[in-house]
Amino acid sequence: MDLNMLIERRAPFIPVSRLFNRMVKDLDLEIIAGYQGLERPIFSTDVNRPGLALTGYLDYFANDRVQILGNTEIHFMERLTPSELSARLSQIFSFEVPVFVLSRRLTPQPIFMDWCNRNGVPVMRSALSTVEVISRIILFLNEEFAPETDIHGTAIDVYGVGCLLIGPPGIGKSEAALELVERGHRLVADDQVTLKRRRADYLYASVHPRIRHHMEIRGLGIIDIQSIYGVGRVRDFKRIGLLVQLEMWDEKAHYDRTGLDEAYTEILGVKLPTIRVPVRPGRNVAIIIEVAALNQRLKEMGIHSARRLNNLIMGTDPHL
Repeated sequence: MDLNMLIERRAPFIPVSRLFNRMVKDLDLEIIAGYQGLERPIFSTDVNRPGLALTGYLDYFANDRVQILGNTEIHFMERLTPSELSARLSQIFSFEVPVFVLSRRLTPQPIFMDWCNRNGVPVMRSALSTVEVISRIILFLNEEFAPETDIHGTAIDVYGVGCLLIGPPGIGKSEAALELVERGHRLVADDQVTLKRRRADYLYASVHPRIRHHMEIRGLGIIDIQSIYGVGRVRDFKRIGLLVQLEMWDEKAHYDRTGLDEAYTEILGVKLPTIRVPVRPGRNVAIIIEVAALNQRLKEMGIHSARRLNNLIMGTDPHL
């Protein structure tokens, strides 16, 4: 499988209406002005508090972001005369602003509401504190704008380690995953796996809603893992910590015999620890994946078994 051929998807923008519809319960939102501007685009994952803009300093006004108004901004506007406030707002509204979000159920000046209505800039109001509003909106925007791609493979949670199984069709990815489920592990997705990068170094696998918890087994057909094994054997998403590449056994190929050299595969800018597992009759791939997952957990805890044994053999173990 050529992972370089994966097509990265990233939303160029989201409309303000999506922010409202997805966050209305989480932020206890209501719209109080600018209803006609709900399709305005949001281009950035960051937010901005326009305090400096209200003072008249607009050289570095981040107008393309969600604008957050808290106690500081509202009380500052209340101290301005109507003519001063109108002049400051005329400067702000000379820029394209997607949306204003007020915290603590604050009520802005009527002049501010008039400007928003005239320019079609939505104003939303939340009952939460300013810090909560900012943190939750940033988390939501990071999720919405996160790069993602689809890959043909199987994702499964093995001992808490998200394992992504890849390989040519018919190599036995689904069969290995089915045996892992039988042994108590949890299926995330089979056949079509959606990968999404969160933060700089986390890659999460999730299942497409239409095929959730289903698996194709050649000779058997489509099976529903949740119906057969119960909800304890499935999950909707999992952070991937190990890439397992299954391939047909090749007598001429070189396979790692010691585990001293660590390989990585980059997907969406995230480097995943990678192992190659040759498949041939008589090899129990499921058990190999189990041990690989446990070994990866040890590495994450700072315990590298192969290196420790090598140090013992070479007489360089500091504990001797």
